[in-house]
Amino acid sequence: MFNVKGLTDDFVPLVDVFLHRDPFVNAYAIWDLYFLPHRARFFICLEDGELKGLLLDYLGHTGVHSIWLWGIEEAVEKLLDAPSYERMIFHVPPEFEPIVRRRFTITARYPVDFMLLRRGGEHLYIKHEIRQPTPADAISLASLRGETSTDREVEEAKSLIREQPFYGIFKNGTLISVACIQAKIPEIWIIGGIYTKPEYRNKGCATSLTSFLVKEALAETEHIGLYVREDNHPAKHIYEKVGFKPYKKMLWLEHGINLIP
Repeated sequence: MFNVKGLTDDFVPLVDVFLHRDPFVNAYAIWDLYFLPHRARFFICLEDGELKGLLLDYLGHTGVHSIWLWGIEEAVEKLLDAPSYERMIFHVPPEFEPIVRRRFTITARYPVDFMLLRRGGEHLYIKHEIRQPTPADAISLASLRGETSTDREVEEAKSLIREQPFYGIFKNGTLISVACIQAKIPEIWIIGGIYTKPEYRNKGCATSLTSFLVKEALAETEHIGLYVREDNHPAKHIYEKVGFKPYKKMLWLEHGINLIP
């Protein structure tokens, strides 16, 4: 009989072993398990004391819950009793899509590639000056994707700068391209949040930033990973140029929202 419960300290070692079956794809969850308890909740599904499934409920800065799922089909079905929010993003392997759709209305669907770079496969092209933004650059970070930014967005940007190692390229003191390190575990670093203002694209900014983060990561680990939308061919071209290769297919399924990853 399946038993779903919130994660308690005595089951953390069991969850750690479960996630380390593939630390590359599960790096976010391993990072959250140990370093972001204020944002992440885990639920486990047990059968006769054996871990059969796992759910991660991560509350992002935008107030949207990200739900990650692992395990056998029956366990995943049971675990989906846990989340109940108006706005959610499910990050799941393709085989879990029918299970999620049986329980929730999906408002948008995006196939995503998880790409991996192994030490020795890197090709670095750093042609821009890169530095870390400070809280004083929060307005610049918040407005990177638009012409204006609200007070709330600026505060969120300050929080992001404090919590994650961001790196950027600036022009006349304004941030024009940005990327960050989103998770760091011994086996792998995950990079993401790579974005360049439209008017500065095709000038090598994203290539420089990706190369810079790869160089930083390889000083401490042997693997670097990132997630990219399957149809984002310009971004995938950059990552492949630097040395990333496809590793696993995932899905980004939205419930109650319409965000573009």
